[in-house]
Amino acid sequence: MQILLLTNFFIFFNAQNKSTLSINSKSLSVLAEEYKEIYTTAKEIMTNLLAENKTAETNHVDFSVSDISLNKTEPAIDSKNIKFKNTPHLNWVSDMSYNFSPGFGDDDNIFYRARVSSGLDWLALGEGSLKNQKMQNALNEKMRNMDVLEKQKYKKELNHKENLDQVRAAFDAKKIKLLSDYEKLLKIQNDFTAKQNKIGLKNDAEAAQSKYRLDKISIERKSLESLSKTSDNQNFNNEIINSEIPDLIPVENINFSALVKDKEVALKMEKEILDMKRKRDKQPDLRFKLRYNYYSALSRDRNFASVGATINLPVSRSKNDLESENEMKLKENSIQDLQLLYRNRLSEIYRDYYLAKSEIEVLESEVQYLEAELKVNSTNEKSNTFSPAAYLATAEKLLNNQIQICDKKSDLYEKYLDYRMLSGTDDTAENLQKLTNNDNAGNETYIWSSFFTNYSNAYIINLMNHWHINRVFLSIGKVTDLVKVSDFMALAAQNNIQVYRLIGENSYAKTDDGFNDLQIALQDAKNMGFAGVHLDIEPHTFDDYKTNVDLYAQRLINLFTSSKTWCTQNNMDLGVSVPMQLPAEVATALYNNSIMTYIMAYDVLTLDKKLNKTAVIRNILGPDLYVWVFRINDFQVFSDLLDAEAYVQAAGVTKIGYYDLSQMNNFKP
Repeated sequence: MQILLLTNFFIFFNAQNKSTLSINSKSLSVLAEEYKEIYTTAKEIMTNLLAENKTAETNHVDFSVSDISLNKTEPAIDSKNIKFKNTPHLNWVSDMSYNFSPGFGDDDNIFYRARVSSGLDWLALGEGSLKNQKMQNALNEKMRNMDVLEKQKYKKELNHKENLDQVRAAFDAKKIKLLSDYEKLLKIQNDFTAKQNKIGLKNDAEAAQSKYRLDKISIERKSLESLSKTSDNQNFNNEIINSEIPDLIPVENINFSALVKDKEVALKMEKEILDMKRKRDKQPDLRFKLRYNYYSALSRDRNFASVGATINLPVSRSKNDLESENEMKLKENSIQDLQLLYRNRLSEIYRDYYLAKSEIEVLESEVQYLEAELKVNSTNEKSNTFSPAAYLATAEKLLNNQIQICDKKSDLYEKYLDYRMLSGTDDTAENLQKLTNNDNAGNETYIWSSFFTNYSNAYIINLMNHWHINRVFLSIGKVTDLVKVSDFMALAAQNNIQVYRLIGENSYAKTDDGFNDLQIALQDAKNMGFAGVHLDIEPHTFDDYKTNVDLYAQRLINLFTSSKTWCTQNNMDLGVSVPMQLPAEVATALYNNSIMTYIMAYDVLTLDKKLNKTAVIRNILGPDLYVWVFRINDFQVFSDLLDAEAYVQAAGVTKIGYYDLSQMNNFKP
């Protein structure tokens, strides 16, 4: 039987070799044993390889967006805490001149030899003025927002690059392992071939070919090891290697208008910055002058004080303005074309992706066939007449199959990540919300019962999300739809919006014991599940208010302090709305009780006058205990509201609210 095995082995390797008869049986026996060892090594490699494939998971890999910091040393800029001191901008100006010849009329006082003028200039308008600096501060804030938008885009690209690196690292590690197994198998085969060549069973060409195959795989492995990046996340490596190939969102289901949203927001910001620069540059330059003058003339010297003003009014538009407007129009048109480019590019990736996926499926189908062939080829492995040649050939096919799958899967996942990035499907809803709502600063508003009744809960919630409102004061009216209120509060909670009961009833201040009636409304608010209560009680609307200011001030203090005590005992929040002419003693009571105060800052006054009018109560309350409430109807367009917000923020206002949601409807683009 041993002679039969040696004969088979001999015939397999040297069917055409004429010198075989000179090889002794001992050499053939040694080679036969080594050949079986090669088979044993190959079978071990195949067993481990197939076992790894059996443990493959069916879950999809999760490419979550990483929180990449672009510059850890970059200082955080809080525009709401940037303050301007409200002081006049004065310059000390001195001017001297000397005339070498006084000209004609030496005796006339209008001619002089020398003139000295010195005094103060107050920059009321124009470059260097307080208003100009506030406008510049608002402009800087817009430009910072542009930087934030650009960094968001850059962070998205960094996240994409990080995911690509992880995918490549995972599949590089897998391929290196496959190449190492292949190299191990080829090395022992090459050593075996070298021995065969030495005793004449293989010729030099066959030995050289064996060495070439080994060197080729060895070079490929070493090259890949030198290029590959080691991934710290081993769990991710295993997850992506063993995951099921994910599907792509069909091109027809992609919202292409959302893909250009960041560019539309950027273009909108550019337009606003352009408008702000135009307003800044077009404002008149006005300087008030106070001077002390000394004139030296031939007849007599003169000295006197004087006041005056100079004004410079721009009347023509610069060429740069016109060029910038044309550039904005071109960008606006290009955004529409960009959607078509996105569609074409995504369609190409989608087609290539599924073609590559089908090729992988064919290769994976081949694995089953090769696995079955391995079992057949190892059926008689314990027989003395068993030849491992067929098993080794199939083992090489399987290794090559796995290397091809590894390469194609790596390319496939890169296409998958490219598609996700281009289609915008790698962004979370929260990031999109931040991107599209980085304009207005207010977070709180009012809803009166008429608006609440006439619109659906879903519409109201969407409108508040559009304005990124996080707290709302709701008046439910006298005839209450309890089901609608309950559904609204549940929907608001899902959107992280707090709902307070808005109580707007002035009659509570008519008498000294108004809290007795107010307490009933407070209890109703608690029973209905409101997070807090907001009081809008306005005794300043009474006819006798001006003659009884102190009386009504004391009644407000009693109502507010008693309500605060009740809310504290019942674990509810409290806020109050107050007019700009609030008595200082009421503001002091609000401060002492830590009651959040909403200053209803709307009338015909300018922002500067409103800030001056509320300076006392704002100083009493402090920046953390009051909210500046804008009335939307005071503004013509949304950009005017943004300008006003930037202006009061520069003056130290840190919290902003809006009155009310019905006025906000269809106002913000």
